[in-house]
Amino acid sequence: MCGITGAFNPQAKVCDDRTLVNMRDRMLHRGPDGAGIWRERQERCVLGHRRLSIIDLSTAATQPMANEDASVVLSFNGEIYNHAELRREISKIRSFAWRTDHSDTEVLLRAYELWGIDCVNRFHGMFAFAIYDARNPNAPILHLARDRAGKKPLYFTRTQAGEWLFASEIRALFGHPAVSPQMEPAAFWHYLTFIVTPAPLTLFKGIFKLPAGHVMTVDARGEASARKYWDCIPSAADIRERTDEQAVSEMTALMRQAIERRMVSDVPFGVLLSGGVDSSLNVALMSELRDAPVTTFSIGYEGEDDTNEFKYARRVAERYRTEHHEMTINHRDAQDFLPELVRLQDEPIADNVCIPLYFLSKLVRESGTTVVQVGEGADENFLGYWWCDHYRDKAMTVYNPALPGPRLPWWRRFVSQPRTLLPALTAEDNEIQKRARSGQELFWGGAVCGWGGMRDQLTPDHSSFASQIDCPVKGLLPDSHHGTDSNAVVAHYLSSIRGKLLEPDVLQKIPYLEMKLRLPEHLLMRVDKLTMAHSIEARTPFLDHDIIEFARTLHPRHKLRDGVGKHVLKKAAEPYLDHDMIYRKKQGFGAPMEAWFKQEDFGRRCLAAFERSRLVREGFFDNDYFRDMLKHQMGTGGGYSFHLWTVLNAVLWHESWIEGRTDCF
Repeated sequence: MCGITGAFNPQAKVCDDRTLVNMRDRMLHRGPDGAGIWRERQERCVLGHRRLSIIDLSTAATQPMANEDASVVLSFNGEIYNHAELRREISKIRSFAWRTDHSDTEVLLRAYELWGIDCVNRFHGMFAFAIYDARNPNAPILHLARDRAGKKPLYFTRTQAGEWLFASEIRALFGHPAVSPQMEPAAFWHYLTFIVTPAPLTLFKGIFKLPAGHVMTVDARGEASARKYWDCIPSAADIRERTDEQAVSEMTALMRQAIERRMVSDVPFGVLLSGGVDSSLNVALMSELRDAPVTTFSIGYEGEDDTNEFKYARRVAERYRTEHHEMTINHRDAQDFLPELVRLQDEPIADNVCIPLYFLSKLVRESGTTVVQVGEGADENFLGYWWCDHYRDKAMTVYNPALPGPRLPWWRRFVSQPRTLLPALTAEDNEIQKRARSGQELFWGGAVCGWGGMRDQLTPDHSSFASQIDCPVKGLLPDSHHGTDSNAVVAHYLSSIRGKLLEPDVLQKIPYLEMKLRLPEHLLMRVDKLTMAHSIEARTPFLDHDIIEFARTLHPRHKLRDGVGKHVLKKAAEPYLDHDMIYRKKQGFGAPMEAWFKQEDFGRRCLAAFERSRLVREGFFDNDYFRDMLKHQMGTGGGYSFHLWTVLNAVLWHESWIEGRTDCF
């Protein structure tokens, strides 16, 4: 795990070493074990690297790494878990003079020399990398690539002088004198909907992120193109029939394989253990695969004994005799950490899990552990959240089955019923009717914050968010992402699968949409940024692409059954965990924000930050509506902590990154 950065301009000299080092060392936390810089003799390209040593700790694996004549040079962030197998395969095809014994970086470099940029299809792992290729010295090119699921981030921009810049974190790009932080209003609109910005947008004007499963190439003319090399598109035709026993057996084998792949390391590793089924199964299978005790880490909250999951984590730790570590935090810790959180994220991720994840990563580092396995991806691919069954019920509902007529799609039947025959409508039902009448999708995502009447009142002036976005990579930015219609973003992602799915199609749309938006730009980015804040590498076995492919071809009945999500995964866990732990109500890993917003000091400082914000003065928010929402939350009411947290993150981000305040909150 590392931090990468660089510059490329085939038509002119790129930035000097001092600028590149300034960019690189803004990411010191991503690579405290070493640093490197490589500059082409013609000065058309310069690459930088910060190293966190995980595999092959020798200096021979230092980056940037070049081939013998420096015609191909690599700067790489991530891990290639099947590097040993690939090394053997490559050696059978070509006799390279290997300089390292087991560096996955050198394997990636040689794989590119042998297979070109299509080498990405051969990797099991997580990665974001840049490869400079000047084997044709008159036509040099630069490739950028991001792994299939988007576990590692990669940002880029192009200066007015035509210089292409890229980095693992946005902050690095601001180390270049031609790049300054400005807000992108349209991206801000989508952030308030999805709590993150959909790729390739970021909240910064002119700065973009490479979407998951994409490669981007800048050619010798300085023109850029991008293509999607992998997607997990679901289809009814690809569903494989499996018995329950076959599905459980395959699930278990794939999980064991994925965990074993992620145990490749030359430094100590462990597991983040929440006490839920995903992390607990991770611990159980890892315990089977190694002789020494597994190292586990858990976190809880002072005064929240009813919601802490320590008792479940301890049961797993005791059963598998792990080397267990715990810590607790309180609302004061969260409040004091907020300014630093805003800086660490670059652009806001309005998920309160970022708070405990930061402190948990600190505990991991202090224990002497460098690598941890985490549970992201299980709920998203196997319909683990409560709303999967909720939306299934919505999709299956026939509001008056006695009425004659042809069998119509469920929501056409819903909106076609006479009003007198409908049950009393909730606010959500009204929103569903609205979406149905306008041809919108039912499911927008598992972490949608702003929609419906509340959104209209919070951000009544759409014109504030209007902007013209000029993406320097032709065809990379969809038309749907330009405006203030977040449903258009959802419709864009789902357009390629419409009409190809099983009914109710929402059960295949849910995991696909989560893989396109929430996982790569929300869940995986919070893991990357908050673990790397402490120079910790996090690995995600449930997002092994063999498991994703298994989930894609698995019939939904193996995922959601009798109102219980993750059916196949829970059955696979039965030999390893107590029944009551597997089938208890899902609790989730997060901070008790409902209670924290009721703390007078916390709420008061939240209101003060909002009222002094330039975003309010410039008309992005309705001040009175926000004040009423916060006062309701701080009083006897509740239920608005998610919305308040989303707005607070945006306000503090704008203060810190755009206005340049150092004393926010």
